[in-house]
Amino acid sequence: MKQPLALRFDRIVKENLPKRKKMMEVLRDSALSAELFNKKGFGLKSILDLTGRITDFKGIYGFIENDKLVYIDESSYVIRRIIRQFKGTSKYQKKLANTMVELHSAERPFYSISDALNAMAEMNIIFMDLPDDLERQITTLYLQCQFECIYNRFD
Repeated sequence: MKQPLALRFDRIVKENLPKRKKMMEVLRDSALSAELFNKKGFGLKSILDLTGRITDFKGIYGFIENDKLVYIDESSYVIRRIIRQFKGTSKYQKKLANTMVELHSAERPFYSISDALNAMAEMNIIFMDLPDDLERQITTLYLQCQFECIYNRFD
């Protein structure tokens, strides 16, 4: 039997959020090069093999630049989502690159999607499993705020 929503929410906030923040900090030491997700001929199966996973998973992922988490998001298919951040065809699929272009356009008017993708490839990526939809969404927002991720926009 599922807990009532209010009790689930309270448990997530009181017990799990601090643990998830600590876990993200610990995961920094085992970050993968984002370049792997952009590598030609390197797709879902290659990355799953590299990470020792059999299938894609629900969870949270973060991009690290200069040892700082700069972007955190969630997905029902984390590895596929990260690959699409690089190889996607729509503005939504390349959400981080498009956000970077928007933020840098004032200081660098000719900063392009290609420039953003190159910068992203220089970053590192961490991710964690988080199958519960409610907890994943609450945790994502909490971590974005706690780490003051510069590429997560709230306007």
